[in-house]
Amino acid sequence: MAAFAGIRACFGNEKINTGRQPELDLAKGCAILFMVWTHVFDELSPDSQGILVTLVRNILGGPFAAPVFMICLGIGVSYSRNNSPKDLMKRGFSLLGIGLLLNIFRYVLPDLAKYAITHESTYLYHTFSLFSVDILQFAGLAFLFLALLTKLKLNNLSLLIIGVVASLLGTVLRGVSTGNYVGDQFIGFIWGTASRSYFPFLNWLIFPISGLVFGSLLKHCTDKKSFYLRIAPICIGLTTIYLILTIRFGIMFSSAGSYYFLGLLDAVFFMVLAVGFFGLNYAILQMLPAVSFQPLIRWSKNINAIYCIHWSLIGVIGILMQLLIKSSALPFWQATLIATLLLLISDQIAIWYLDKLKPYFMRRL
Repeated sequence: MAAFAGIRACFGNEKINTGRQPELDLAKGCAILFMVWTHVFDELSPDSQGILVTLVRNILGGPFAAPVFMICLGIGVSYSRNNSPKDLMKRGFSLLGIGLLLNIFRYVLPDLAKYAITHESTYLYHTFSLFSVDILQFAGLAFLFLALLTKLKLNNLSLLIIGVVASLLGTVLRGVSTGNYVGDQFIGFIWGTASRSYFPFLNWLIFPISGLVFGSLLKHCTDKKSFYLRIAPICIGLTTIYLILTIRFGIMFSSAGSYYFLGLLDAVFFMVLAVGFFGLNYAILQMLPAVSFQPLIRWSKNINAIYCIHWSLIGVIGILMQLLIKSSALPFWQATLIATLLLLISDQIAIWYLDKLKPYFMRRL
């Protein structure tokens, strides 16, 4: 109890911690690195095996990636000055549109090219993945829902109850199908079906909601150093227990191994892990003040551009591999090299787009 009393003492009644939170930028930057790394294995080398591959795909590219992004999304809404219901709705519809456009470059065009190369009808059929539900689509729906919650002005307890109920509903409905591939594509926006429904709304809503609540509390933090020093060891300890359970019962043990359709218990552990990760990054920044983490911070700011660019490039690389390499089990070092180059190229294209191309188009609107 003394530990929790100490944590409580780190907070006051006034909103004093309202500036940028560098530890969150660092966490998002690392998450982008892990995301690109695991996407290369998932899409270009899905048959690769080994301890290192498992670490990248199931740990670094799992709890340390999308959950961290979505929790930071909620924190960002809490901290943003442009967080009116109207602002959030605009952001939500924008992300839904970007997600649909990305699916054209990520799925439709590459699959049409692969069909032209191989004449396998499977690729032609998969062009319906235009309506695939990935993180951008979920983020769009999350912003729209957060706009509603902001309008209702609910307290933190009510928000957390909504997140828990949504997670439980997502678990109950997991795998429920319409019996139709196209129908499942649309139902997959809400709960997990078998048709490229990667981040269904009900299963993942708890992360931005928890971020919104955490952000509202963090603004009242009067002593971040003491807060993270007290909370991080608890989070790391609980995460260690979770990892032991996953070794015993399997990755995402309470969700039957389903990362994308995860249940409440796994989600809670992922949230605990994220807070511990924030504390670790805060400690790193404090211990290494002379080290520049600018690339990671830049990646966190350019997250949407890097996300779209790297997926489009993966589609192109997939076509080239179909013609040249024809392998789905690259050595770990080769896939890692591809991921490194992919991230560096995506980063530079994102800089060019945001600094040059986007302002050019905005001036002509």
